[in-house]
Amino acid sequence: MVFNVKEFIQLFILTGVLNVHLFAQENENTNDLLEHVDIVTLDVDQNLTKSIGLHNKHRYEINKVTREILESLELLTPSQINSFFEYKRKYGDFISIYELQAIPEWDILTTRKMISYLYVAEPQNIKGKFIENNERGFQQLLIRIGRTGSDATSSAYYSKKLKQTIIYRNTNFKNLSIGLSAEKDAGEKNAFDFTSFYIQKNYTKYFKHLIIGDYLVTMGQGLAHWQGYAFGKNTSTLSILRQAQNIKAHTGTEENRFCRGVAVEMAKRKTTFSYFVSIKKIDANIVYDSSANKKWVSSFLTSGLHRNDRELQDKHTLGIFNAGLIIKHSFSNGHVAFNSIYNKLNIPLQKRDLPYNTYSIKGKEWSNFSLDYIFSSRTGTFFGEIAADKKMSLGTIIGYLKNLNRNVDISLQWRNISASYNALWSNIIAHRSSANNEKGLNIGLNIKINTSFRVECFGDKFLHPFPTYSNDGAQRGHINALIFYWTPNKKNEMYIRIINKQQNNNLKMPNEKTNPSEITKSNQIRIHGNFHLNNAIELRMRDELLYSSSNLNEKHVGWLAYLEWILHPPMESYSLSYRITYYKTDNFDKSIYAIERDLPHYYSMNAYYNQGSSSYLLFQYQFSKQISFAGKWTMDKKYFTSKYLQGNPYTGISNDWRIQLTIKF
Repeated sequence: MVFNVKEFIQLFILTGVLNVHLFAQENENTNDLLEHVDIVTLDVDQNLTKSIGLHNKHRYEINKVTREILESLELLTPSQINSFFEYKRKYGDFISIYELQAIPEWDILTTRKMISYLYVAEPQNIKGKFIENNERGFQQLLIRIGRTGSDATSSAYYSKKLKQTIIYRNTNFKNLSIGLSAEKDAGEKNAFDFTSFYIQKNYTKYFKHLIIGDYLVTMGQGLAHWQGYAFGKNTSTLSILRQAQNIKAHTGTEENRFCRGVAVEMAKRKTTFSYFVSIKKIDANIVYDSSANKKWVSSFLTSGLHRNDRELQDKHTLGIFNAGLIIKHSFSNGHVAFNSIYNKLNIPLQKRDLPYNTYSIKGKEWSNFSLDYIFSSRTGTFFGEIAADKKMSLGTIIGYLKNLNRNVDISLQWRNISASYNALWSNIIAHRSSANNEKGLNIGLNIKINTSFRVECFGDKFLHPFPTYSNDGAQRGHINALIFYWTPNKKNEMYIRIINKQQNNNLKMPNEKTNPSEITKSNQIRIHGNFHLNNAIELRMRDELLYSSSNLNEKHVGWLAYLEWILHPPMESYSLSYRITYYKTDNFDKSIYAIERDLPHYYSMNAYYNQGSSSYLLFQYQFSKQISFAGKWTMDKKYFTSKYLQGNPYTGISNDWRIQLTIKF
């Protein structure tokens, strides 16, 4: 085995840094992904916090980790996973974590991501047996309370806006885990507006996995069915590939997009059979026709909010039955799988009679089936999915990933989804996450110039041939993104991100029966820097500018700037963060998005629009290995022009706070 001495030293230092910082959160990797998804994903309406819930960052013994686990991390390409196991087959078990750098197709960036998930076990007794951290099990209780609202101080108002979450997980029993979630959103009246429960048993005599209660189902690339959160496209070549466990427990508080019933996964050699049956109620808007004594569903409601009488009337009004089958056969270099799902509603679905709803789902029953595959070889990784619905309308996704060498990666993704293709719960990598009425091509390129410089970019061109909600005719456009990273050393990093977008939309004119089409163009540039001033203080700063125009000479300019200080002394039990943000845009449609650091297992992506300032203070304290506390306080100010407000320079101050106690025992 040959090691790169310089990278070996970097890895050694990196390992030390990871060990001494007690406040390294599992949120950071997710936040990094979201930072580059925010402005290129069009219709993400999922709450990441609710989808993920209490997500524990396991560390896996490197010589026992499985292909399924590495895929579920969504940090490695299939080719890199194959290289991992090929290296292990050729040289035997790993004896040091530093061997990761010797794996073909793994560079220092890949190793930096994976080193916090893998470890080499030490002998635990004279017999030389190894014990994995996650085999010992744990119990964890999370209690989170917060308030969202203005500076009103009345007790009634305070109580109404209170938000509370309780999540409990127990994996102390051998191959058995139990989870319970309860939540009340701000403004809801019930103490626990939503509750969720599951029991999961793994590796029994008859089942590989058995889940009773609430669970999530994912299939292929998301054409036929996908539950839980999924990232949109970004500049990483890996972002066009979906990899996830087909069936997993629902550990969050998402109230509609999950299954409730029984899910079973059986394995015979290299083939797995997954079955699931679900019966539950979801929120929906029900329309009644008293004259004809009929009722139908006009739309699904996915916010999960029940704050007033109108929202309460729509709570759990639609019963839905789901049943499905997944047959997956694995090879040494990939897999092929057959997926099918059947949906039945107790009230027929009938959307409004508008052009873009011409091919929408109608009636009480719907079904989808698909074939998905992933294969890796020396020529690259090929993946894709072809799906059909009840009416045999088709949707297709084909993708390709290739490591040209250790420094250059390329990616291609082509999609062709018929205007008549539909699925109740689809979620794909495309201009719109729902699989319907889209043709597109995505080309990505990642180049590592040297240890200090790297470039990531992609271009995505799309076409919606049939009318959409925002355009009465064919809608077409493109998104181009480029990020240039400069990492002079392990403590500092800067990047410049440039986004160019163009598409046509309806231009609504007063007293006009038709909507002329307007071509809008936008350019966005971000300059961001992370600087470790010393071992205890990190400084983050950002400037972002947005410029948009249309063929009707309408121009909009927006900007955002923030400065953030993070205090995390080595070997200390506390961490402190403070950020101040200033912004100005014309309206909500021209929002600039930014991710904030937040409580463990909580994620904040904010849309900044109009004019104002926002600041937050985040505090975390580790009382012991078992007990930790975190709290965050946020203050927002909104400014408007004088024609909207007289007297005060702002409409008011919004004070939000949340605190969290986590107990492991």
